[in-house]
Amino acid sequence: MSVRKLIWFLMALLPLAVSCRDANFSIDDTSGGGVPGEPDRRQDVKVTRNVMVMVSGGHNDLCPYLTADLQEMAEGYLPQGDFPENQVSNVLMILSRLKVNGFSTTSVPVLYRLYRDLQGNPVRDTLMVWGSEDRMFSGTVIKDALTFIHDTYPADSYGMVVSSHASGWLPPGYYNNPSAFEKGPAAAPRSIGQDDDNGVSVEMDLMDFTNSIPFRLNYLVLDCCLSGGVEVAWALRGKVDRLAFTQTETMAEGFDYSKIVSRLVGSATPDPMGVCQDFYEYYMAQTGVMQSATISLVEPNKMDALASVSAALFEKYRTPISQLKGSQVQGYFRFSRHFFYDFRDILVKAGASEDDLARLDAALEDCVLYKAATPWFMQGGRDGFPINTHCGLSMYLPSMGAEYLDNYYKANIAWNQATHLVL
Repeated sequence: MSVRKLIWFLMALLPLAVSCRDANFSIDDTSGGGVPGEPDRRQDVKVTRNVMVMVSGGHNDLCPYLTADLQEMAEGYLPQGDFPENQVSNVLMILSRLKVNGFSTTSVPVLYRLYRDLQGNPVRDTLMVWGSEDRMFSGTVIKDALTFIHDTYPADSYGMVVSSHASGWLPPGYYNNPSAFEKGPAAAPRSIGQDDDNGVSVEMDLMDFTNSIPFRLNYLVLDCCLSGGVEVAWALRGKVDRLAFTQTETMAEGFDYSKIVSRLVGSATPDPMGVCQDFYEYYMAQTGVMQSATISLVEPNKMDALASVSAALFEKYRTPISQLKGSQVQGYFRFSRHFFYDFRDILVKAGASEDDLARLDAALEDCVLYKAATPWFMQGGRDGFPINTHCGLSMYLPSMGAEYLDNYYKANIAWNQATHLVL
């Protein structure tokens, strides 16, 4: 059997570590839509600074936007490759699954290194290709890719950007159809990412996503709707040093991918705060519906004081919290999907004293490095709302929840186990 035929056969069965140097960069080639040709020897490099991994999970209706994001990245700053003795400072990896050929053809996950050669051309160096049965947000695709990167490209720091659909800590499908869950058993929980294959949706729950990170990341940027909750941040303790995410939905254009690579792998020190600032400034400069954004940068490993203060305040103000109406509290949702409220505003509206709020603010200051919000989210659009206060974290409000959510929250959300918001 020839090497080429062997590659085709193996790709149908399992992830394949290969290399395909392609100086004629094409977005259609970034999605696993085509099979790498007979591989050259993959370029071995010594990384002295940092590695950024971009997870582009657009095998869904976000495909055109995520494809545009990758094109922005290819046209902007890219790390240099092909240095003498293969000494490079920074590396950019893309783990992608997008639809191709007019966004209609099913593809497979693919991992490649993206860099510029000495002539300034973008080069795609394919490293791993998965099989047709593999989904980005099921099984071990993300974990296997990260493990391979960590073992093959030793560096001082690693970071990841994830772009796809999400619904914070909610169970699967709950956001779109809450009543179905309250009437009976539902599928396993989900929160991060989506693969949509012919109407069959595959998602990854918060716990599985956390477990898919096999080593500590210097930063994680979640370019995903409704991910900016205290529940998500607490779950990522020990996995992520700095976490950037949004409390509201994220506009389909997402983060500023013309700048994100230079911010994260363009210098010796990654700058996720700069990524957050770019995100806010981009949307603040828009008008009308497009002037819509919330963003924060949090240190999950510095949340112990916040959990301790929160546990005491949840107990002290349990009765007023249980009686709060959603209309009293700053929400971050549309279409009556009342599962995401401003963390601090819940306690403010529950009547917390000035002293208690001062303790809370000190704990928030310990872990929230940056926060910003536009005055409105989708002003003039469907179910748009003003953003009157923004502490940088959202949270579940039990008085606006339901029995299924309460039970799920108690059983599955580590933040509740630490603070006993829901008894």
